[in-house]
Amino acid sequence: MRRIFLFFSISVFAVVFALIARPHSLGMKLAHSAEVYSQALSAGHAEEAMSMMSPETAEGLSQEFLRRLEGTVASTDFRYDGSDVVGLRMVGSVGDAGSRVIWFSTENGIRVTHDTALDNILGSAVMLCRENAMVDPDGCCPVSGRSYEYDREIHVVVCPEGHLGDGVIISSDACSLRRDSVVVELTGYLEAGYQFPETLEEMFTLSGEEYGRRGGYRCPDNGYKYYELLNGAIYCPFHEESSEAVVVQ
Repeated sequence: MRRIFLFFSISVFAVVFALIARPHSLGMKLAHSAEVYSQALSAGHAEEAMSMMSPETAEGLSQEFLRRLEGTVASTDFRYDGSDVVGLRMVGSVGDAGSRVIWFSTENGIRVTHDTALDNILGSAVMLCRENAMVDPDGCCPVSGRSYEYDREIHVVVCPEGHLGDGVIISSDACSLRRDSVVVELTGYLEAGYQFPETLEEMFTLSGEEYGRRGGYRCPDNGYKYYELLNGAIYCPFHEESSEAVVVQ
């Protein structure tokens, strides 16, 4: 039984490979589609690239977001690399960046179902959406282009694509309180006789870890943004707001 199954699997693979590899075959069509698709994204022709995607893949993506791939290397040597649950894999080299894999479905024409280059920029979707919501709560998700849901009474913005989870609070009150607490910490550090630090992280190291925090302080509304010392005040680059300057008598 096992031998029969193995023989059957090899036979199926041989048939598929033959269909993929021969001239003017499905494989040639896939390679051509992969090249056209990657070149369209590289040239900033987002509408053309989106028209080559399956409806499920294109859903939740805006042309503006796809234009972030403009200028990326467009491979011209795509080759068939097997298939999986995502679709038929086509692999192409992209210079020093390694390789790029594009998956296709052939159920309703040749359509892109997945793309590793697209995955790379989708990895920053949550961060981009969060930053955009804080700046423009009445605007749109930068990934999908769909409008935010903004509850002005509780200052919460919800992304229709789910990038913000249950929503993000856009008030800077929490950040203001955090900055005030850092001011208190910095004041105590200076009153202890230490020199004014160039960075908040330096406050931690110069005091032998008695004051401050290793690595500095992050904004509570955006963990990717760290507070800075600016003209003696604690500055948040995310909210673009500062506490009052620290003055030691």
